[in-house]
Amino acid sequence: MKILLFISFIIVSSVSFATTWNVGPGQTYTMPSQLVALVQNNDTILIFGGIYLNDASIWDKKNLVFIGLGTGANRTILRHSTDIPNGKGIFVFESPNLADNPTILNIVFDGAQVSDADGANGAGIRFQARNLTVRNCKFMNCQNGILEGNAIVSASEVLVEDSEFENNGYQLPDDPTYSGFAHNLYISASTVVFTLRNCYLHHPRGQANSIKTRALMNFIEYNFIDEGSTGYGSYELNIAQGGMCAVIGNVFIQGSSGANHAIIGYDSVTNPMQDFYFVNNTVINRFVGNVRLFNITPSSGINVFKVYNNIFASVPGATNSWFGSNTPAFLDSTNNVFSANFLSLNFLDGTNSNFHLTGGSTSAIDQATNPGSTSTMYPLTPFYQYVNFSLPMSLRNNVGLGMDIGAFEFTNGLGTNALEVPKIMSIYPNPSKGLFMIEKNQNIQEIEIFTLDGKPILFERNQKMENTEIKIDRSGVYILKAQLKDGSIISQKLIVELN
Repeated sequence: MKILLFISFIIVSSVSFATTWNVGPGQTYTMPSQLVALVQNNDTILIFGGIYLNDASIWDKKNLVFIGLGTGANRTILRHSTDIPNGKGIFVFESPNLADNPTILNIVFDGAQVSDADGANGAGIRFQARNLTVRNCKFMNCQNGILEGNAIVSASEVLVEDSEFENNGYQLPDDPTYSGFAHNLYISASTVVFTLRNCYLHHPRGQANSIKTRALMNFIEYNFIDEGSTGYGSYELNIAQGGMCAVIGNVFIQGSSGANHAIIGYDSVTNPMQDFYFVNNTVINRFVGNVRLFNITPSSGINVFKVYNNIFASVPGATNSWFGSNTPAFLDSTNNVFSANFLSLNFLDGTNSNFHLTGGSTSAIDQATNPGSTSTMYPLTPFYQYVNFSLPMSLRNNVGLGMDIGAFEFTNGLGTNALEVPKIMSIYPNPSKGLFMIEKNQNIQEIEIFTLDGKPILFERNQKMENTEIKIDRSGVYILKAQLKDGSIISQKLIVELN
């Protein structure tokens, strides 16, 4: 239902684009590649349900919107069964300024591979332009799910939401131990802001990382990341170039067969920002052996390393070290739960990877502390929790005396939204086209808006009888900070999508 409603909204709003094209059986165009020479900037391509075999495309127009119309057993699937002739991927955007700002919705990318001679890093989406949005997509059996990066690009933003990554990575046939250099998801230093939200990444192959990023700022929120019993992957999250990283409300599961027995890697300090925040995550190790929760390569240079309100647990018999290599000099940790036997934490069904809390999870219930904000004013308190990548995230409301530790809030059988905490500040719509309404609240004294790197911006504000209207004229992610009359400060993220 979520996908159908979302698609309906996009189709209705697509009248603002230059042309809408239909692709599929019985249509004038039966393969997406037939439109490459025809589409213009701002066009929309509707792809009907079905399997589109061995059809790869290089797109060179701006603001294209691709929408898969298939659902259920008849999803829109772009499948490759041979090496891709372009040497890059199924959908390729390789020209900055010409192919910027694509949006890709509800499409399955299956089997992307290129030959060893071409680099052996074929991708479902190979992105070398600026600003990519992916929602409700699936990437499976590819050497890379998404491979992003271009040395001449330095200011791209990548948003991936509500999507699934399965069995991606490089491996030789029937050789799961082969060490490849491809990943479920790879983001390069071309990206300034990378956001991964409400996604399911599982069963990587060939020593792939589930997530590898070199972006300046990373927001990894409310995802379920699981190597599974057969996944032969490396890090669940590899932060390969440092940066400002907010990792909030995720489930990380190291599988029983992984190649690299470490869960989070922090490999370098080459980005100008070096602040790491790991808050309200549930981290499970299923490998019986020596496992490092964090593998920190740099011995200095990390300014903030905050680890708050997390659950770290494993199967019995494992030896879990909090840090491999180096311990960050500025380590700030509190209210974390450690267990050598994850079953002792009384999860709802931990054996089958259901890590919701029960009444017996007393070490986690009401034990969390306020994590505050990043140095750029980004709020670290989890507002949502993962349900399923194909469903909306659930609002996370405190039930009881305070917030719980880990990725989920115990609800005492009342449901995730049963006890709605009164909102101090209500902002809608969010995301928006740049216009936000803030409900009047006598406690709010002053409002400021910042970019994610902490720079204040100018914005228009009009006072109305019921609400305050705020207008921002540039796409991006911003932080609104409100000072209350009692001196306290609350903050919320604003997402502007003008295209």
